[in-house]
Amino acid sequence: MSQSRESLHETTLHGKKTFPFALYHARIPEWLKGFPPHWHDEFEIIIVTYGSGIFTVSGRQYLCKKDDLILIPGGHIHGIAQNGNENCEYYNILFSFSLLEENPESHCTRQFFSNLMNNALLNAYYLPQGNTLNSELLPLAKDLVEHRKEKYSGYELMIKARLFNMLHLIIKEDLRENNGKKSSENNRTNTERIKKILSYTAEHFSERISIQQAAEICAISQSRFMNVFRDQTGMSFIQYLNDYRLEVAAEQLSNGNESVTEIAVKNGFDNISYFIRAFKAKFGCTPLEYKKR
Repeated sequence: MSQSRESLHETTLHGKKTFPFALYHARIPEWLKGFPPHWHDEFEIIIVTYGSGIFTVSGRQYLCKKDDLILIPGGHIHGIAQNGNENCEYYNILFSFSLLEENPESHCTRQFFSNLMNNALLNAYYLPQGNTLNSELLPLAKDLVEHRKEKYSGYELMIKARLFNMLHLIIKEDLRENNGKKSSENNRTNTERIKKILSYTAEHFSERISIQQAAEICAISQSRFMNVFRDQTGMSFIQYLNDYRLEVAAEQLSNGNESVTEIAVKNGFDNISYFIRAFKAKFGCTPLEYKKR
């Protein structure tokens, strides 16, 4: 999936306007190191096909392995990271509910799809292999992956049939974490707050961003901000900011002719020694070694 670093609200059109469905293939770290916390409007289903990776959805971290599934309602903050030195291969299935019901006032949209988007029907995101719902959904997801390159007439009907079947199974299964407690309005409010600071960070990551400033952007106290940010992303704001800067620095080291010092300062690292230590801790080599590779 392509995503501009200027905005963590992914607005890329997935599929065609007349058929909003897309299936992507990814390998970590061969094709990408990870995917920072972001969100999009489409419903997403992730299937892991090899190795393991760390997937975060609304602040909950899951160590996912082969044949595990992740369900992500639209608008939910989520990200992907490498699990140590492990490789991970997975597929993303993204679609808009408009693909299945064009009428926003239809029975299925009002009764089921809108509730899925608002998280009133879905509180479990991680479906490990062996889970009852996983065993029902996995063959359908694999079928979509297996036939992803086929363009014969009628393939679109098969896609819609599989998606309808998968949503039927998801809705039928009474998914309830936290003893059946539904997602609260307060949680949705916190999600919207954190989206503001994620978007701000994408535009101003090279500048100094204090906890106080971040809290003001989210219109909450500093202590509450730190708790809410960790709840929504699974990490502290400082860790997120440093990781974001390091990812950008790695891209610039790969693509540009600037020196390590220039790139460090350009991305908000005034202390070069700290930048080198942090970079090595994240990528397993120094910035200079990374650049030479």
